Amino acid sequence: MMRFFTAFGINKFNNLQLKDKTWQTISPYRQDITELKPSLSEKELWVGAFIGNYDKGGHKVSLEITIHKSDQNIHKNNTVIPLFNSLNIMEMAGQDYSTMFSQDKGLFVEFTLKKELKNAQLRYITTGHGGWENGDEFVPKANSIFLDGKMAFSFVPWRSDCGSYRLYNPASGNFGDGLSSSDLSRSNWCPGTVTNPNFIPLGDLKAGKHTIQIKIPQGPTEGTSFSSWNVSGVLLGNE
Repeated sequence: MMRFFTAFGINKFNNLQLKDKTWQTISPYRQDITELKPSLSEKELWVGAFIGNYDKGGHKVSLEITIHKSDQNIHKNNTVIPLFNSLNIMEMAGQDYSTMFSQDKGLFVEFTLKKELKNAQLRYITTGHGGWENGDEFVPKANSIFLDGKMAFSFVPWRSDCGSYRLYNPASGNFGDGLSSSDLSRSNWCPGTVTNPNFIPLGDLKAGKHTIQIKIPQGPTEGTSFSSWNVSGVLLGNE
């Protein structure tokens, strides 16, 4: 539904004094999810939240879904088909991180359409993680999406605006050069922000079997640190 990243120490560590900064006290995350309406309307749903357990105190999360009766809707799709999600949501049960991109095959998914899908789009969310200074979290890497063996789209997911959210990150590591860890540009995410999906046009898809493949030139392990990529894909369109 949405991907967001908790800030570094907000509220709990607001007592830290740094350059007369006044820290924020909450991290709100808001996103338009109108394109998912066909899978949400008139249904009973379970909504889960995954947050890596790096603090024994855990996190408190609240969710509100607001419905606006408006004609300002750019998404006309009537179909939503989840295809893949490489986030290790069962991390605490031992599920491995998504390091399959170190192999040439990358992530490969087969799916079958019962009907033709017109104006198909891939709702694609991607974030790179891990590694030390040469890890994929801090090194731009191209994401290439292949549909039925042919490249449909390729781009470099990158966020260079992380410093804009410094006041949400009081416990961010502070460096001698004046930067803090939360300031650093990253592979499509910043601490305390939402990562937006990319909408990739795929054209009209015929009924039958299809394949989606994601390739990323994942970097090698550095010491005890490794790189991984969390990618998710949802197919949108009109039947």
